[in-house]
Amino acid sequence: MIKLSFKNIKFLKFVNRIPIIKHFFILKISKSFTEIKDNKVLEKFYKDIYVQSRTSKKTEDNRFKNLENLTLKYLKENKYNYIHDIAVSSGITSNNLYDFLEKKFVNFNMDISDKYSKVYVKQGITTKIFDEDKNLVFAYFLCFFGGDKNIFFPFTVLLYKIINIFLSKFQYDYIQYLFHPEILKKVSRKEIKISEYDIFTTQISEKYTFVRAMNILNIGYFPEEKLLLAVNNIKNSLQEGGVFLVGRTSADNENNVSFFKKINNKLIHLEGFNKGSEIKKLILK
Repeated sequence: MIKLSFKNIKFLKFVNRIPIIKHFFILKISKSFTEIKDNKVLEKFYKDIYVQSRTSKKTEDNRFKNLENLTLKYLKENKYNYIHDIAVSSGITSNNLYDFLEKKFVNFNMDISDKYSKVYVKQGITTKIFDEDKNLVFAYFLCFFGGDKNIFFPFTVLLYKIINIFLSKFQYDYIQYLFHPEILKKVSRKEIKISEYDIFTTQISEKYTFVRAMNILNIGYFPEEKLLLAVNNIKNSLQEGGVFLVGRTSADNENNVSFFKKINNKLIHLEGFNKGSEIKKLILK
């Protein structure tokens, strides 16, 4: 079985309504990506593609809605807030937070970052999409989709492997951010800024008043030493008194998070929500 890719949004909206059949179709990325308005088509696109870390960019609208009022409580402590939302995948949850804070008349600026948000697109009979590290992320041969880790679509994976072996020379015609079109509109209006940020290597000194890192600093993703390195980099990016929100969404969509405040260059635990962050003890150690 193999997945088929199309640019026609009306057709994709139609097949998305058909059980089982919908799984055989995926959006074909193009320069008109920023103009797409159908969230169901976009959600399926993000679910179906995998980045170099072998994780999908799947996310959901309003996924962190039950955290917004807790977040607001800490943001209200400041006259001005500079927010950094890390590893935001499609960015739809950043868009949710932005709209929520705007409605609450909070004075803030927002940066967002995701290491695998920017791709390089080489057009042709075989359209290839590369990441920042020049790795082939996914591809299309005519209308056939080639992507890694599609367990129920062996020919989709085989096509990806063939293209990756024989046609993976890094070339590109244009650069495309994979953020949700609503985020890209805010970026174009300079309401949100995209930060080229890597949690392990990027050094930022005391810039933000609030940093959110959801579903990235997970024990199953990285060894303890790398998690500590990332936490230390995030701590250094916080102003004194700044707040760090870290957590993970469970398989049953429960958000388990912890809030920390930077006091005397240390992260002090403020409170947890549900079960709290799985790396709470690691941060406090």
